[in-house]
Amino acid sequence: MGVLRHTQDWWSVLWIMKYFVLSGVAWQVHATIMLYPVCLLCTVGVLCYYSFAGAVITHNSMHVRCFENTLCEVIWCHLLSLSYGHPVSTFVPGHNIGHHRYTQTTNDPMRTSKVRFRWHLLNLLLFQPSVAWDVLVLDTRYMCVMRTQSDPFFARCCQQWFVLGGVQVVLLYWSWQRFLLYVWLPHACAQWAIVTMNMLQHDGCDPTPPFDAHTRYNYNGARNFVGPVINFLTFNNGYHTIHHLHPTMHWSRLAREHAVQVRGHTHPGLEQQCMARYIFRTFIYPGLRVDFRGKRIEFGQDTEPRDTDWTPNFIVTKQNI
Repeated sequence: MGVLRHTQDWWSVLWIMKYFVLSGVAWQVHATIMLYPVCLLCTVGVLCYYSFAGAVITHNSMHVRCFENTLCEVIWCHLLSLSYGHPVSTFVPGHNIGHHRYTQTTNDPMRTSKVRFRWHLLNLLLFQPSVAWDVLVLDTRYMCVMRTQSDPFFARCCQQWFVLGGVQVVLLYWSWQRFLLYVWLPHACAQWAIVTMNMLQHDGCDPTPPFDAHTRYNYNGARNFVGPVINFLTFNNGYHTIHHLHPTMHWSRLAREHAVQVRGHTHPGLEQQCMARYIFRTFIYPGLRVDFRGKRIEFGQDTEPRDTDWTPNFIVTKQNI
């Protein structure tokens, strides 16, 4: 068995184990759960959280690998793919490269300016469906580039698709009802939630310019949620500015480094104590779409420009990834 690169990742391993154990238990006692609507609701809710936690752990693992041993890392990636219902390697083009290098620009397929509903709550609820196709297109283009470069990313991603699809087909054939309740629904919630976090953490912030080693970092490019509850549940995902400043910094260090490197540099409006209060105030009441300075967000043109395709001239290097 491979040794974890960071001992704190035993917490991540435990969370993924809990997801599979709880999913297995729910699958086995399905008949009993269906007798009590409240029990069904609680069961699906718990599985939705643990699947979302799997997506967060996937995000962390795609920035900093967990295991020293290569075989253990491959197995870990397959388990993560099964925990939230999507091949983990697809985080690389849309998130690690597109989002981190070109935050909120046309090279970023997940920029928040793509949703422009007058009712701001719809921007939150429909952000993930609005960007999903563009992210899939980028993933496909990137995989084609990796194939032409004979990069192992292509084979790795295909393997993850094959394993994930095969397991889901088996479970669907075994019991379509249990599959929908305990697998598909938690996965759909997880995929919606992990992408929607982008809306919470970047909408109304200063766009980060394309990566330049000589450019001073923009401390106002992300919103931080510093409350203890949300960061316990999301493995410090609330500390987002420091994550953009140091994408390969392990998640266990983010709270400490946020206090040292970010606090005092970022605008006070970008350090929120409670995510729930922020969501209510921003999307429900008064529900105004304003930037971190409190000014109403105005878009320069009526329609959002199309994504810029950066993949044709992309050459894989460690710096790029």
